[in-house]
Amino acid sequence: MLNFLEGYLPLLAGSILTVLLLGIQRSTRDPDLRDDLRGAVRMLLAFLVLRLASHFLPEASTPEGLRKFVGVGWMLTFAYGVIRAAVAFALKLVRMRSPVTTPKILRDVIDFTLYALATVPILQSQLNLDLAGLVASTAVLTVVIGLALQETLGNLFAGLSLQLDRPFEVGDFIRIGEHTGRVVHIGWRSIRIANFRREVITLPNSMVGKEHVKNFTQHREPVGIEVQVGVSLDAPPNQVKQALLEVAREIPQVLVQPPPLARTVGFTESNTQYMVRVFLNDFALSDSVKEELHTRLWYRLRREGMELPHAQRTVTLRRETKQRRRELADETVRDLLRQVDLFTPLGPEELERLQCEVVVRRFGRNERIIQEGDEGGTFYVVASGEVSVRAGTLQSEITRLGPGQYIGEMSLLTGEPRAATVVALQDSVLLELDRPTFARLFSDYPGLARQLSALLAQRRTQLRAVAQAAGGGPDHSPEAGRILGRLRSLFGLTHE
Repeated sequence: MLNFLEGYLPLLAGSILTVLLLGIQRSTRDPDLRDDLRGAVRMLLAFLVLRLASHFLPEASTPEGLRKFVGVGWMLTFAYGVIRAAVAFALKLVRMRSPVTTPKILRDVIDFTLYALATVPILQSQLNLDLAGLVASTAVLTVVIGLALQETLGNLFAGLSLQLDRPFEVGDFIRIGEHTGRVVHIGWRSIRIANFRREVITLPNSMVGKEHVKNFTQHREPVGIEVQVGVSLDAPPNQVKQALLEVAREIPQVLVQPPPLARTVGFTESNTQYMVRVFLNDFALSDSVKEELHTRLWYRLRREGMELPHAQRTVTLRRETKQRRRELADETVRDLLRQVDLFTPLGPEELERLQCEVVVRRFGRNERIIQEGDEGGTFYVVASGEVSVRAGTLQSEITRLGPGQYIGEMSLLTGEPRAATVVALQDSVLLELDRPTFARLFSDYPGLARQLSALLAQRRTQLRAVAQAAGGGPDHSPEAGRILGRLRSLFGLTHE
């Protein structure tokens, strides 16, 4: 091998090999092979420069030490270039048989080991070094250096162990001790992770090797997150779990499969503890999904009358809640009811009575108030905020409604399924009336059913016109008659 290096054949072989490697490097789509070949090409280019320099150095005027230095240089660079190329192609064959990426630290260890094996005979032959004596004379120095660098060496071997076991890769979301984030770098000495606050944390490999590592994204499988909530001991567990599941299913980032799971996990002196588990495609969404779950649960549980724990002031706050459960002044409720055309035939006394039957419901932004296709037994008047009315498979927006406008009347009065989905565009307060309230109104006002049928027919035609982008003023009488018939059948009315 050394006789070959001392001749001129390496110059020809190095030139041909450099051209071949450049062609392969530019044509390959494998980024790892491209990076490895780039290093090999640099070594071979350095070899060509040094080999030509040694050829043109004048023998008479050039110091012997410089000639030896240049000779050793081109021999080493040629050997390193060939080794780097050979290792690159060998690792490429390994990757073709296995989809797992070869760890960079392992590639470096292989390269440096082969570099050392090639360096020893070259230095021994060209510089006449007694390497055995050199090793013996530096044994004490090696021990001293090893003791001084024991932490660094511990990180090195821990990093090599991590790369061989591959508990995580760059891009994975992991938790190590108290640190959670995405892996952005894996090196000889340490790894770096970027947390949710976009802080980059450097962790020594020796510390990582001693900690429990949780990988949330390995093999890109769905990852589960859990939220716990305490609810009043008086709330029925099955009702609470149903609310938890319905809220979880409304969040777009939550997967349908695996399905969300709700469980009762324990009791305390003041509340019952529940857990809801949902699955996500990307663990990076976990914080935002947890926040959305907590927010929506507050609105949902409040509407359902299920109290969240208030520590030692629960009894006092319950009494206050009963006194102010409406959350709106009586005068405000009456003014809103007066704006509803369905209640125009009612007098002041009946509006006063109707006001006492109103239930105030609060919905958070993006919460679904009404679902298209569901049965409907409630009617809503928007007190504050804004809601979006959507219909069809694409859930295209038909219209938006604000304070004083109402929704849900058609399904409540005719028994038909909900014709549209209604979503709160912002935090909104709605007044809710149910079917028994309207049954009482029809009993007290015999002509109210016919008047409401005409108003409903007109409103339906207007909504259809908006949805279909068509104008006109069609005759409402056939539609009004059909609605009146369904209304009488649903409420058991026999009079006009």
